[in-house]
Order: sequence, then structure tokens, then C-alpha cells
Amino acid sequence: MVSHGRKFNKFRIPCPQVYAIVENSRLLPLCRIAYEVLDKGLITASVERWYRDTNSFHLPVGEMTITLDDVSSILHLPIVGQFSTYDALNHNLAKNMLMELLGT
Repeated sequence: MVSHGRKFNKFRIPCPQVYAIVENSRLLPLCRIAYEVLDKGLITASVERWYRDTNSFHLPVGEMTITLDDVSSILHLPIVGQFSTYDALNHNLAKNMLMELLGT
């Protein structure tokens, strides 16, 4: 399994407009996260201990909730200000932009 960060670093973003959108969303640090080996046992155990009703993990030592500050610390993402701004597109404009970006 290969992370999206490795794919991003290997193939790069093909279009400056796409890069600008990702950068403006402040999610660009996620593209730099790369891993090569996953601990499937750890992922399975985490999934088994997750309770959707309470949005928390139930562990032998108690209950654990991941906060927005935890996510910010782990992923180095800003948690202040507006998440993303974008201009609304009508259907035809969006279709034309997509065709241009895909080269069709």
C-alpha cells in the first residue's frame, strides 16, 4: 500500500490550478505525509475499538476521544480561520474547466 503523499511526491500535481486549490484549502501538508509500511494489526484494532455512537475509542484503560487540536498536532494543519474559499461555478463552466484540465 502506498500513501497519497508518496503518489503526490512521485507524480506531482499536473496543473497549477489544482495545486492552488489544494494550497488554498490549507491541506497541502497532508500531501507531504508519506508512508510505505502499514501496521494492519494496529489499523484493525483501532477500527474494532471505534464506537460511532460516541465518536470515541473504547480502550481497556478507558474511553479516548480525538480532538481537533490532536488532529492539528499530528497532521500539522492549521485549525484557525476559514477552511476554504471558492467561487461558485455553474455546470457549463465547471464542465469546461474539467475538460481543459483533463486535456480532452
